[in-house]
Amino acid sequence: MVHRVPPPRERDARHARPARLRDLSPLSRVRAAATSRRALVRTEILTTAAELFRARGYRATTLDDLARRLGMSKATVYGHFRSKEDLLAAIFHRTMTLAEAGLAAIRASGLPPAEQLREVIRHHVRLVVAERAFLTVFFSEEGSLPARLQKDIVRRKARYDRTVRAIVERAARAGEVRVAEPRLLVLALLGMSNWVYRWYHPGRGRAWDADTIAEGFIDLVERGYLATPAARGREVGRRLHRLEAEIRALRPLLRGLNRP
Repeated sequence: MVHRVPPPRERDARHARPARLRDLSPLSRVRAAATSRRALVRTEILTTAAELFRARGYRATTLDDLARRLGMSKATVYGHFRSKEDLLAAIFHRTMTLAEAGLAAIRASGLPPAEQLREVIRHHVRLVVAERAFLTVFFSEEGSLPARLQKDIVRRKARYDRTVRAIVERAARAGEVRVAEPRLLVLALLGMSNWVYRWYHPGRGRAWDADTIAEGFIDLVERGYLATPAARGREVGRRLHRLEAEIRALRPLLRGLNRP
């Protein structure tokens, strides 16, 4: 096979370093800043739309409602999203992309399969807590998507589930987990983690953060809920660990009180 030898100017262009903002011409800087502002406005519109769809429902929310909440004209909203349907599709795409990116990072981590499963639970719970409005819309408004987009989301979710199932199967082959039906374990793990969106309300009742919830789920799945002697010993150990942490936190205060 004969390869074309590019001219010197083309070769130099390939190896040129990426331009930084301060290297750009004044006009290019203006364009870069405008692009950044546009991305920020688009994100603000999308986030506010997710919050309204979560609170009122997709069908009950109008673009007038959205523009009023944002304090901008409806024409500005249309400049970023062509329709309410376009907004809903963007919410689903963003949510699915965040989930897929996190799972890809877990798979590429090189961790043992059982630890990857723990990371999957942590990833899902953190995502639900951090993006509660987006996840609520994602789980409750799939039926509002146009048929073509709905099929695409269903395919992506199925591919995601198969990826998690492959991790379960590797863990089983390695003797790290005991599971008769890998798909059943996948449904249990993802269902438990995803359902957090239904009951998690920050600032209401006992203050659990995402990591506390995730570690509780991991402990429940791996060790069960029966109060065996081993489980009681682990609980005593956890309580002692919490007490030691509280004592360490109090020591500086006690030293300050003892000073003359």
